[in-house]
Amino acid sequence: MKKIFSIAAASLMSFSVLAGCSMLSNSSEDTKTKTIATKEELTPFGKYKETVTYTVGKATPGIAKLPKGQTYEDDAYTRYLKETLNIQSENKFEAQDGDAYNQKVSMAVASGDLPDIMSVDATTLRQLVDNDMIADLSDVYKSSASDYIKDMYNSYDGRALDAATFDGKLMALPSTANANIPTMLWLRKDWMDKLGLDAPKTVEDMEKVLEAFVQKDPGGNGKGNTVGLALSPSIGGLYGSLFVADNILSTYNSFPRQWIEQDGKVVYGSITEETKQGLGKLAEWYKDGLIDPQFAVRKSIEDLIIGGQTGAYFGPWWTPDYPLNSAKQKNAKADWEPYIISKDGSGTITAYTQNPASEFYVVKKGFQHPEVLPKVLSALDDKLRREDRNYQPVVDFIKEGGDRGAPINIMVNFNDATAQMYQNINSAVEGKKDPATLSLDDQSSYEKITGYLKDPAKADANQWSAYKSRMVAGKLMAETKINEVNPVFFGQTKSMKLKWANLTKLEDEAFLKIVTGEKDLNYFNKFVDTWKKTGGSDITKEVTETIKEK
Repeated sequence: MKKIFSIAAASLMSFSVLAGCSMLSNSSEDTKTKTIATKEELTPFGKYKETVTYTVGKATPGIAKLPKGQTYEDDAYTRYLKETLNIQSENKFEAQDGDAYNQKVSMAVASGDLPDIMSVDATTLRQLVDNDMIADLSDVYKSSASDYIKDMYNSYDGRALDAATFDGKLMALPSTANANIPTMLWLRKDWMDKLGLDAPKTVEDMEKVLEAFVQKDPGGNGKGNTVGLALSPSIGGLYGSLFVADNILSTYNSFPRQWIEQDGKVVYGSITEETKQGLGKLAEWYKDGLIDPQFAVRKSIEDLIIGGQTGAYFGPWWTPDYPLNSAKQKNAKADWEPYIISKDGSGTITAYTQNPASEFYVVKKGFQHPEVLPKVLSALDDKLRREDRNYQPVVDFIKEGGDRGAPINIMVNFNDATAQMYQNINSAVEGKKDPATLSLDDQSSYEKITGYLKDPAKADANQWSAYKSRMVAGKLMAETKINEVNPVFFGQTKSMKLKWANLTKLEDEAFLKIVTGEKDLNYFNKFVDTWKKTGGSDITKEVTETIKEK
């Protein structure tokens, strides 16, 4: 899902600009990167007197999505930056996002011929830092990032910028990944009404709903043809994903596939006793027919949902857009509702968080205007998003289907952006906020939601989807209390490169065998022993050491 832009006003923060108009040195003498910008030019929206040209490594979509007559060096976004800051980008290389782009980055790093600004992954960032190839951005972040940008980064409690900080120096600006929890139990509300079922609050409540759906066949699929819980063969550990059972596992304090701290030690969440207990519950449900009997081999869970063969699965707030929109189009009477399942029914859940920063934007060491990076970020993710949100060339670019027009694709948002989205739209719906002040995305959602509210019975699938996702699920995102478990490591160690694929396969197979009953629950102990002996213990030591070094 694309990130949802929030236009909520941030609290004002003061920032200091170092005195002097000629040189601002970075905090490390070793870095030797200095800016030649004046004091005014160093401010977030200060316009350069003379045009500053900078080179970028440009990641593009698979198929160029640009309005006619525009290029990635000359489009609505580059023109906006030229008008606002008097800067102009040139693409040192251009490649499709993914393997092609990563290959270009690898070649640039190997040759030492870097663009002034480019995005890299965490492993490459570490390599660039270790080889002293990129600038320390500590000072220019303070002087040239706007208060709003700083507020957004601060909403991650330091975790986003910490991922880009080495020995106290900020070596990159990360794109952020805002919270996508809690995931919710999505149920066929029309089936529940037909059977007179109450809203579930606990795992036990959910179990009763699944039993009723399977045994009483409210969808009229025929005896034995209604599936209980639709489940992915991945089972759990995929943050904010569709069809996984993290909500159930977390009630046991199980966090598979996550590196967590437990009793003062770093452990891999898939091998804990808590995960064994959680798998035991799922195995019990599978044996009782409450989980899709074909989940291990099913090719399309979406077909089950759209076809009306199941009425239960776990998914994030945006799932009314996909796949429920298609289900609603096929059957207008199919009504889905999200519910929070907690251990004690209080509505407070425990959930692990995701990596807040997995893409990093770096500046080549020696580039005379390292402040360009935080200034571009401030212009695009602050000024354009709020003050200049109606800048017509960009509005037209979006309407014409343009994609990734900005010279760099850095995206920063508040960690609670989805909750803010709900609050903003809800305020507009209640007449407390002018809809014209909403972001373009939120304005579109607002129009659909008001259309739904005029007559829910006659609303189309798109209006229904907007209402269920942005208002109903959005409200749960805003109001659900979460005890967050922050994983302590997201990267890759030396041994992982050689052994992780086999360990992941071992884990996947073990989990499936246990849940489907091919192996009893005690097989988990054998899996853990094998995992440790075939590389898991070595990797755990490496992860622990890496955390200490950071």
